[in-house]
Order: sequence, then structure tokens, then C-alpha cells
Amino acid sequence: MIRKILVNKVRCKKCNTIIESKQGCNFALCRCKAIFIDGGTKFQRYGWGLDRIGEKTSIDDYIDFSYSIYED
Repeated sequence: MIRKILVNKVRCKKCNTIIESKQGCNFALCRCKAIFIDGGTKFQRYGWGLDRIGEKTSIDDYIDFSYSIYED
């Protein structure tokens, strides 16, 4: 089941920056450029490990999704 996104906001665990994407094509990059988020409330696109290109990285080491809010 896909839940509707109400708030598309995450925290970078590397630099502690909170970033939010508010609209469809609203790309946001954290301060240290390790993660990004996009999509606003239409979709949630994210990436991590941008500071370690070519290495295997875990999303759990980079992104805290607890700031995102979804419809129940």
C-alpha cells in the first residue's frame, strides 16, 4: 500500500541538516552534499552516499526519515 506524503522532509545524519521538498520538482541537497530529496508531496525521491561515490553505503547511515509525515 502506498501512503500519501503530507510532508517530505528528512535529516542528514552526516551534517545534521534538515531538508524539505515542498513541490514536485523541488530538489533539496543537504549542507555536506551527502543526501538529497525531491518530489514534494507528489512522490519521495532521495539519494545518499553522494560523498562516497563508488562505495557501498547504507541508507540507514545517511537519512533520518522521522521528519516525513504520511497519511494513515
